[in-house]
Amino acid sequence: MTNFFVYTFGCKVNIYESEVIKDIFLKEGYAAAKKAAGADIVVINTCTVTDKADSKFLHLLKKVRSENPSALIVSLGCYTQLEPDNEVLNSFSDVILGLNNKYDVIEAIRDFKGEKFVSVPEGRDLDYADHELRSFQDHTRAFLKVQDGCDNFCTYCTIKYARGNSRSRKRDSVLSDVKYLSQNGFKEIILTGIDLGSYSDGEGYGLYDLICDILKVPGFRLRISSVEPWCFDDRLIELLVNEKRICPHFHIPLQSATKRILKLMNRKYSIEVFDELISKLAERNDVFIATDIIVGFPTETDEEFEESVKYLESSKVTFAHVFSYSDRPFAPSSKLKPKVSQNRIIQRSRKLRAVSEAKLHSFYASQNGKEKEIIIEKVIDKKDGTFTYSGLSENYIPVSFSTDKVYKKGGSVKYILQTD
Repeated sequence: MTNFFVYTFGCKVNIYESEVIKDIFLKEGYAAAKKAAGADIVVINTCTVTDKADSKFLHLLKKVRSENPSALIVSLGCYTQLEPDNEVLNSFSDVILGLNNKYDVIEAIRDFKGEKFVSVPEGRDLDYADHELRSFQDHTRAFLKVQDGCDNFCTYCTIKYARGNSRSRKRDSVLSDVKYLSQNGFKEIILTGIDLGSYSDGEGYGLYDLICDILKVPGFRLRISSVEPWCFDDRLIELLVNEKRICPHFHIPLQSATKRILKLMNRKYSIEVFDELISKLAERNDVFIATDIIVGFPTETDEEFEESVKYLESSKVTFAHVFSYSDRPFAPSSKLKPKVSQNRIIQRSRKLRAVSEAKLHSFYASQNGKEKEIIIEKVIDKKDGTFTYSGLSENYIPVSFSTDKVYKKGGSVKYILQTD
């Protein structure tokens, strides 16, 4: 039987889409390989959000070809959509698909006749590519994609150009998957999209309405992926603060705490508006609030960088994912000058990450001794009558503990946090 292996780079949407690809292979009678080195077909689902993501993909591509020279290698996704002519990509891949036809992988493999097969269709006005997902091979928590594409034009970002216009999955299709996942024992569903806050299924039916309908289905907790600051209204904020089945873990991208830089980035809010939103969400008990901050955006001064540092130190944000700025193909910010030197970007990133780590550890300390629900993601049988379990709390704290009690992977357990 022909077997396959799927590598995934990037965001929660890519994780979901890789699960769809695995599901497609399994339904066609292929077997899942445990490692790429022993697979007949290796699929690499790419990301291009940073130059580091590009480099990691190209390095992996060469490594896979070296370790498994007889494999049929399929590269697809965001990177291949934007850079289909890259020399390394073409030298080491057998099949190259874009982002919007990645679910056609079986047909592409069948069309491969020993010579390179490339299909990267253009097009921006796209329909939502739906797929009824009925298996999750590698996850105890289920990712549920409900939206794709983006209509924002943040000047540092190329995802808009890779994924096209914002489009949403029909509510009936979403709810059908929710019911299936609940009935099949998934204790957590993670709602995700490229621009999740723009979800819409007809006039007046948005993310708030979808969440309310999802919560009519019992049996799981719901985690909400990243939502842009301008997508919140009072109804949505109140729902996230008060609904106990929604995990108290929110990700709201900031990118910069400086007015001038936010304007250059084409971000649609002020730091005052962002801070008011965060303060409202912080009313949720034991809430974990994460954000993204880009360091070294072109023309960013030392003083402007310090504004972001001071805001992170003083705000109710729990943790910041710090990204070092890099020019991206097609991104308008690549034309801005002067550039911040790489050495300065590295120094600034270290400083901001240190602040972020300090805030994270302070949050962990504040949760010590509190009882939380843990979804078991990994089980290690220690062969001495005890087991070691690891998983995540509802407010996104990683937990590991040992006991002689038997729990199933994917199950939930109440646990008193020991975060010292």
